[in-house]
Amino acid sequence: MVKRQGYVPEPDAVRYIRQIADALGYIHMQKMNHLDVKPANIMLSEADDAILIDFGLSKQYDATTGNQTSTTPVGISDGYAPMEQYRPGGVGEFSPETDVYSLGATFFKLLTGVTPPSASDVNEDGVPVAELKAKGVSQASIDVICKAMEGRKRDRIK
Repeated sequence: MVKRQGYVPEPDAVRYIRQIADALGYIHMQKMNHLDVKPANIMLSEADDAILIDFGLSKQYDATTGNQTSTTPVGISDGYAPMEQYRPGGVGEFSPETDVYSLGATFFKLLTGVTPPSASDVNEDGVPVAELKAKGVSQASIDVICKAMEGRKRDRIK
């Protein structure tokens, strides 16, 4: 849809992001992280519902310790991966906030049609809010994106 239309109108983007957030909430309750949330891993059903796909990079974590149960390599989708995914062992412990960053970056892409900058650029310069404002995005959505894409996990929206 983003490739075809250039961006997604805000009411639709909000609905899709909420649906993906619900899916992430479910897998997080199972002590899993998706670790590759991005527009390419979201499909739309015939009923126009967003469906999260491609769990190839996901990790299961021990319910007691919160530590990863496998040491498979972690992929990085530039623009969607937070800083902790770039660090060796950075996702060794369960942290829903890692997927939250990627969800915020995905929301940015849906609303603007522009791939978000890398996490290091966001840490240095912040979220490029001008891109969002240029598309007439509401301040409420801008605030959610900025809070989701905070550099430090503990500062991200819950």
